[in-house]
Amino acid sequence: HQNFSAGNNENSMEAHIGINGEANLDFLNIPLTIPEMTLPYTMLTTPQVKDFSLWEKTGLKDFLKTTKQSFDLSIKAQYKKNKDKPIIPIPFYAKDFQVLSTLNDIFIPAMGNITYDFSFKSGIITLNTNVGLYNQSDIVAHFLTSSSSVTDTLQYKLEGTSSLTRKRGLKLATALSLNNKFVEGNHDSTISLTKKNMEASVTTSAKVQIPILRMNFKQELNGNTKSKPTVSSYIELIYDLNSPELYSTAKGTVNHKLNLESLTSYFSIESSAKGDIKGSVLSREYSGTIASEASTYLNSKSTRSSVKLQGTSKVDGIWN
Repeated sequence: HQNFSAGNNENSMEAHIGINGEANLDFLNIPLTIPEMTLPYTMLTTPQVKDFSLWEKTGLKDFLKTTKQSFDLSIKAQYKKNKDKPIIPIPFYAKDFQVLSTLNDIFIPAMGNITYDFSFKSGIITLNTNVGLYNQSDIVAHFLTSSSSVTDTLQYKLEGTSSLTRKRGLKLATALSLNNKFVEGNHDSTISLTKKNMEASVTTSAKVQIPILRMNFKQELNGNTKSKPTVSSYIELIYDLNSPELYSTAKGTVNHKLNLESLTSYFSIESSAKGDIKGSVLSREYSGTIASEASTYLNSKSTRSSVKLQGTSKVDGIWN
């Protein structure tokens, strides 16, 4: 079944599409019997297959749960019109530029609100998506998509919001989040711009959990020009790998820091990185560490720099 509708009036424009249907998969329960066959032009013979059920033997029973399947699809888009109409006058010019009169005015409607909704439902999974762009005191964009399913791996939620503020300068803020059985993540960023200062910050975190790997990631970035232009960055990674099939393990951390300052009279940068690992391969243990530091300072009269690097490694019975 399918239906479609569309409308337009002084307040809004919208369109809707809906589709739904049903299917009966009982025929997959009928046992199949395939006789023994000799492949053409060969001496190979395939064995007989007797009372083979596609529903039972191919995993469809565990995945679909029932032979009575149905689905429902719905899509809706809407634009709510903005009543504000800024006026742009059109002057009439006569004689190479004297303004004689204003013939007419152009009314340009301000941007309204746009929304989009999508949904899909079946016996296996349900999907929902909502997207909106709103022009209010701030301009805001938002989206949300999610799923629910009989299978945990197919369930997720992804959400994001971005807003533009125009009071006392410009400020753009964005936030994202993802949730799933195996992956989680968050992202936040802000950029502010005024006549006297620019400021930005970014934070990202992620977590991965699968049978052989666990990993955490974090990243921070900040910068501003309040008293002097400065930028600072920090990155951290923690991981744990364990694969019995490959007889190997690995566990460790990695982090990196960066600081930068600058004025017309000088420039300074500092950087440091550290990492370590410990694990085993084929029952032979190994480990290692590394650390580095570097800095530079520069002005009109002098330059200073320093670098430091240190590392260790060990493999039982082979290397130290």
